[in-house]
Parts: sequence; structure tokens; C-alpha cells
Amino acid sequence: MQKCFSCGIELKEDDIYEVKGKIFCDDCALGQHKLVQTCDPSAVLSAKLDRQRSGHTGTQGLTPRQKEFYEYIVANNGVTIPQFVEKFGLTAEEVSADLSVLRHAELGKGQKRADGVYFVTWES
Repeated sequence: MQKCFSCGIELKEDDIYEVKGKIFCDDCALGQHKLVQTCDPSAVLSAKLDRQRSGHTGTQGLTPRQKEFYEYIVANNGVTIPQFVEKFGLTAEEVSADLSVLRHAELGKGQKRADGVYFVTWES
């Protein structure tokens, strides 16, 4: 029996989806088609203008989970993707999608450290 490359569940023959040469379950295969682009200058500009028009500053206008991510980053002076996954019980793709929103809102960014890449506040 084959296992999903992403989540590891065992798959029946009729539940197998191949994406880019890897085997996935239905849910994970769908996730492979989502393109989250974290470093996108036009998305940053668009988010910035949208937030200005809406009068949003700081974490205003974010979802509750995005606000929780931001607070977790502040409290820990930076967080890795695996730490987010463990803390919130989400997939790395789900975490990355919300972190992209924080990047586009110029509330967070990646920072390379000796032991890996951390997501930190924009001002760091």
C-alpha cells in the first residue's frame, strides 16, 4: 500500500493522485496546486494600498489566526515553520499561506540565523 508524500496516510489504489512525480491523497494533492508566493512586490504594494484605504494599521484586518501567528512571533522573537506546525497543528503549506499575508502587510519577514530560517517581525 502506498502512502501520501505529504501527510503519510495509507492510500487505496483509487485514492492515489500523482503530482510532479509524487504520490498524494486527495486533500494534499489539491494543496499542491495552490501557489503561495511569499516574495511578491506587487502583492506587497496591493496589500499596502488596500490596508491604507481601509484604515488598517498593525494587525487590524488580519484573521484571528494571523493575529495569533503575529503574537507568537513577537513573544518568541522569531519562529520557524516547524515550530508553527507543532504549535498550531497545521501543515507547513497552511502556515506559509498565513505568513505570506503577514509579509504582504509588512508585519513579518524571514530572517536567516545560524540554526535556520525564522519568521520575525518586520522591524527586526
